[in-house]
Amino acid sequence: MWVRDPAFDPGHHITCSSLRSGEDLLNWAADRVVRPLDRRRPLWRAEIVDGLGRFGLLVVLHHAVADGLTAMAIAAALFDSGPATRLADRPADPIPRPPTGRALVADHLNSLRTALSDDVRHIRHLPAAVRDAARQLRDAAPDVRAPAPVTSLPRRVGPHRRLATVRVALGELRAAGHAHRATVNDLLLAAVTSGLRDLLSGRGEDVAGLVLRASFPVGELAGQHAGMLLVGLPVGEPDPQRRLSTITSATTSMKTRVRTGGGDVFDILRLPRPLARLAVRWLRHAARRHINLFVTNVPGPPRPLWLAGARMLDAVPIAPLTADVPVGVAALSYADTLAISITTDAAVTDIDVLADGIQRGFTDFAVAAR
Repeated sequence: MWVRDPAFDPGHHITCSSLRSGEDLLNWAADRVVRPLDRRRPLWRAEIVDGLGRFGLLVVLHHAVADGLTAMAIAAALFDSGPATRLADRPADPIPRPPTGRALVADHLNSLRTALSDDVRHIRHLPAAVRDAARQLRDAAPDVRAPAPVTSLPRRVGPHRRLATVRVALGELRAAGHAHRATVNDLLLAAVTSGLRDLLSGRGEDVAGLVLRASFPVGELAGQHAGMLLVGLPVGEPDPQRRLSTITSATTSMKTRVRTGGGDVFDILRLPRPLARLAVRWLRHAARRHINLFVTNVPGPPRPLWLAGARMLDAVPIAPLTADVPVGVAALSYADTLAISITTDAAVTDIDVLADGIQRGFTDFAVAAR
């Protein structure tokens, strides 16, 4: 149940920090993000950072509060559209009293009764639901038939992070996508594939025939559905154009599959509640074995934003990591630039090789398009 915090105090959420001389802002931010949020309060915090000659703002949101798209809407509300924007004075809205413990228990019991009634109704449709689930699993079987390939990337994620960034001009990226008949997401996945090939080859690994698995939000692939798909990244393919063609063909097929209502192994929302619970448990324990990395792309504000009279010069997303997935790639567009951050476990000391490979991948596609 969502209610307004009756004891809200910005001081509980907003702090100020200073970078030490020579300290890298990106790696500082990557480590600060993983600090636990205070569960006694709403799950967000912000840190104002000085010591840069300018000032930075690090905002951390729990995923229960906002996903990438909702976070962008929050940012749009927090920032200004120009340097001279002033908020109109208006009286603060009264904050309703939070519900009592007894009211919460009563509400929960009522929810259980409603859920039970829904499940009873679903029993009549259970055969159809089972058939739909079986069809989804059959369609998605190639995605999860075998565990993800094992590489020299760490399989366990520790408490510390490394962060690197890549920036690409959006106009150049869109022109390259048009020339190659690919989406921006396809180019992003193909550039990440180039970076992974450079990283693993530089470590002396045999990458011939290697296909790594990346999870990618379906909503950003199909534009209409919330879920995840597993995309094979053909790291073993030496030709960049063939890598892009393979990825474009795969994502196009996945879009068709999602639009027809099947093939998303992560889609459990349409299952009856008991089956959905079992599916969630399976996903927690098994799905990570089928993923090498996360990749996501969130559209950000197309025009510059301002805060306290200062223009925001740069915006960098930071992808979360889970216990057995040591690499996360997050892209965020802001004004005329796409910023791509690569987050890894601290054990990946050659993260710059990965970032340089991703940058070179974008450059190769832009040059080929011209």
